[in-house]
Amino acid sequence: MAQHTYPHVEDYIEVIAGFKNVAGKPSYSIFQMPESLLSLARYDVKMLESLADQTLNRNTGYTDKQAKLAVDIILKYERQLAKHNISVEPVKANPQFRYTIRQIDRTSRVWIENNEICIRFPYRTETIEVIREQAKESLGRVHFDRERKIWLAELTEYNLNWAYAYSRQNNFAVDASVTDLMNCILEVEQQGYAIELEAGTELLAIKNSTTALNEYIEQELGGFSTDNLLTLVDQAPILGYTINKIIEEVVIEAYGTRFWSLCANRELKVDSLGAYDDQITEIVKYATATNRWPVYVYEPDLSSRITMLMIRHFGLGQVANLDKGDTVADDTRLVYCTKIPKNPVKRIPLLISGAGMMFGGDRQVWLQTAEKVVYFTKEIYNKNNKKGKEVCKLN
Repeated sequence: MAQHTYPHVEDYIEVIAGFKNVAGKPSYSIFQMPESLLSLARYDVKMLESLADQTLNRNTGYTDKQAKLAVDIILKYERQLAKHNISVEPVKANPQFRYTIRQIDRTSRVWIENNEICIRFPYRTETIEVIREQAKESLGRVHFDRERKIWLAELTEYNLNWAYAYSRQNNFAVDASVTDLMNCILEVEQQGYAIELEAGTELLAIKNSTTALNEYIEQELGGFSTDNLLTLVDQAPILGYTINKIIEEVVIEAYGTRFWSLCANRELKVDSLGAYDDQITEIVKYATATNRWPVYVYEPDLSSRITMLMIRHFGLGQVANLDKGDTVADDTRLVYCTKIPKNPVKRIPLLISGAGMMFGGDRQVWLQTAEKVVYFTKEIYNKNNKKGKEVCKLN
């Protein structure tokens, strides 16, 4: 009796996984689960099912590592296949594949492109978690580019310091553009350099600012007139510059320490359960003065206590409930929800979170989109309910 052979490695895998019979014909349906004719090792079953499903149902070729694994599995079960009159000689001699093998770039690299820090690495959950945590406190946006499959961070001094240090510690290839810029920063730091908002004779100015930063402030934020002081103070932790001590004292004297804390930090927390009404009043005052509308409230515990306190400050026409699919209009002042909606939000000027653990894809996107965050919770947690970084208190 002539032995059975198959033209492609994928055919062998599909037979071994039970997706095809010895004759190479499909042997399963929606009413019949695949069942291998071999006695498979338990740890091979899921892998074989995944490989077979990938080529049969998703028409997707193996990666380079999957291709090697597939060949190794076929040769591993050579004896059992021989008992069913199946020869693996074609695989031994010159394995052929039905689909083109996908070569995966597994290099770990950091470089600068279009005024952004680019970070590429093979998929590693640990590294992704580190970057997500960094994104919460970064000065400048950090996000994942799904099309290019790389992480991007705005080119700020804070982000560059972190990306450079992390890359060196974890054996990433560091591009010369990153190293050269980092050396410039280190050289300047020896000279007592500061990028700082200060008051001039007629206008405000940012000492040691760049042309790009000045142009952005002129075109997008209202410029450097003293009438625009609060906007420039409020944008400092977002754009990565500091505030002159004299300006700090002026703001505190005029608006109070809570107002200053909201301006000077990207994240704050409120843990005084008995003083929510007072704290909310301060936040509304801050949002009004700095035009941080709409304020978003995320309250997953369904208590609505923060939301109801906020609603007292607005008419019903200025409130939107995302749980009910309300539209966010130009005059909306409060947006609230108990679960993160699937549709992306382009900008969150100020987020109030009733949850101290903002873990998960949708929540992380909201955190990265939010320019300012106030947690109404005693502690802030990371994955597995572990305490996260220290965050400044509003009081």
